[in-house]
Amino acid sequence: MKAMRINKSGHELRSVEDWFKYASPKMGEHHWKDGRSAKELAQSWFRNGTSKPPDELVELLEAKFAAGITFEEAKPECVVELDNFAGEHRNCDLVVLCNMGAKRTVITVEAKADEPFGDVIGEYFDRKAGTGSKVPARIQQLSEAMFGRAPDGAIRKLRYQLLHAAAATLIEAKDSRAEMGILLVHEFRSASLNTDKLTQNATDWGNFVHAFPELATARIEGNQILGPVSVPGGGHVPNCVPLYLGELITNLG
Repeated sequence: MKAMRINKSGHELRSVEDWFKYASPKMGEHHWKDGRSAKELAQSWFRNGTSKPPDELVELLEAKFAAGITFEEAKPECVVELDNFAGEHRNCDLVVLCNMGAKRTVITVEAKADEPFGDVIGEYFDRKAGTGSKVPARIQQLSEAMFGRAPDGAIRKLRYQLLHAAAATLIEAKDSRAEMGILLVHEFRSASLNTDKLTQNATDWGNFVHAFPELATARIEGNQILGPVSVPGGGHVPNCVPLYLGELITNLG
């Protein structure tokens, strides 16, 4: 696999150090540690000193799509506008542009060690309701775009980070004129992680996948890509881009 471009704000990243300099996580050095997701994601794309997709990612994609893959560009800490509301939008850990055979594809990567998938939707909605925040309106709009209905009891139990991550995948695919989008959770596992948190993340991921009618009975395993699913669309979210949901596990030892 030849070297590919990794860019952030006009800077070509040539090392893990460049990644931290130009695309550090929100909490900076506090989140930039061996074994934690932000640094491990960067290290996985520079394992041999040059920019290159992780071998396990390539193997997972090839197993699912049975096609040659050409990687074009990767953009860490990439912000995707979810809607026209003011405030913070979706910050993707990594956006990858590639061609899966003849199909232009966008992959958005959510890196995890044992960090949670954000707030529970219902709890977050209720906490922000009546405060002047645009969060309830955003949740309402994203819920309708992704599931075709307002946040009911089932949707309220899902994790908000996964909702806006999936929506951002489709939005970025549309903006990049891609034919399909893949939301990929890349887990970096080590003996130091909290097993209860890992179990909760697995439950939350399974609940989110099963919320899509096409995947309601899907068997959830590590190292798999499921889909495609289709969504009703609305707002910035298109209804014409197939969405795949994947999980990739890297064992750090």
